[in-house]
Amino acid sequence: MHPLDGIRVADITTMLNGPFTAMLLSDMGADVIKIEPPDGDPWRGVAGGFMACNRGKRAIAVDMKKDEGRKVMHDLIATSDILVENARWGVWHKLGMDYDSLVKIKPDLIYVSALGHGSTGPYSSTPGYDPLLQARSGQSVAQGGLGKPPVFHKVAVNDQATPLLAAYGAALGLLARARTGKGQRIETSLTNASITMQSGEFMDYEGMERKYLGDTGILGLSATHRHYQAADDQWIFVLCPGEEHWRNLCETMGLHPLPSDPRFNSPEKRKENDEALIRILGDTFRTKPASFWLAALPQADVPIALGPASVEQFMNDPHCLENKLFDERQHPLFGKVKQYGVAPRFSAMSGVVRRPSPLLGQHTREVLLELGYSEGRVDELIEKKIVLQAKESTQ
Repeated sequence: MHPLDGIRVADITTMLNGPFTAMLLSDMGADVIKIEPPDGDPWRGVAGGFMACNRGKRAIAVDMKKDEGRKVMHDLIATSDILVENARWGVWHKLGMDYDSLVKIKPDLIYVSALGHGSTGPYSSTPGYDPLLQARSGQSVAQGGLGKPPVFHKVAVNDQATPLLAAYGAALGLLARARTGKGQRIETSLTNASITMQSGEFMDYEGMERKYLGDTGILGLSATHRHYQAADDQWIFVLCPGEEHWRNLCETMGLHPLPSDPRFNSPEKRKENDEALIRILGDTFRTKPASFWLAALPQADVPIALGPASVEQFMNDPHCLENKLFDERQHPLFGKVKQYGVAPRFSAMSGVVRRPSPLLGQHTREVLLELGYSEGRVDELIEKKIVLQAKESTQ
């Protein structure tokens, strides 16, 4: 049993945040049909990026600028429970694919908009991209430090967080519909996500102090929350969230006088003398290889990790392998593909990766036949270039 068995999703998204939203619903068992224009989602040019947020889906290609193409879309939406879109606000209104138009076809439709900036406000009609929100929301300054050069996050944090909010909203929309029988439009955006990801920063009250602890070469937030290099030049990250961890760290490292040293005998004193403590700990970590510290400190209940580990290392981490956190399957173009698995785990249900990411128009004929179109009508639509069917239909 999968949580969203029997739910159909019409996915008219492109790039990253919208497709990832629909893919999360697919992972929970929904039948997600990705609808693309004949020239495809631009993200297809980024092979790994496209595969990472489009697995599990079936794909059809439809020219929605033509009346017959919009008729195909309306027939599909009439059988769908959820529609996911992420176009710049106003684009779908021109094609009659906005919520107010489609709710006339499917009154209980749950229409999910994963936008850049939202449907209102001065930025609503402008493109929304992750790096722009990193800059605008303060993320670049928070990482680089106030008054210093901003730091760009290679990981598209807002593009990845927006789908979590959007899929959460879609699931709540289904719950509300089960209770009331009514659908609704649900909206979130990269702007929302950029604030949510920094919830602790977006607080304001009398006496609130913003510290901006970032730096362009930041290795951590303090001497006891930091990367260090071991004797073999490997990096390790050590974290002491409490006083007991601090004392255990000193004991294990042979630095017995430090907990009673007036410079370091309280969190406040350690903060005042942070640079001095970094030098002492750094020199000591340099006396032994990383393997020594990775074995000794966990025994003393001091949190530590090898880092920075590469993606390849983490994909082969024994913990990840034992918990089956990655999924392998055959792709029609790329052969065996390994990627992350289904994240939520249930005691009485399971997620599912039904198939690898689809080819452009791979399932067009299959889906149209399900909608009641005859073989002849499908052939006619292909001939007229209203729809596109991939030459290969390997699943």
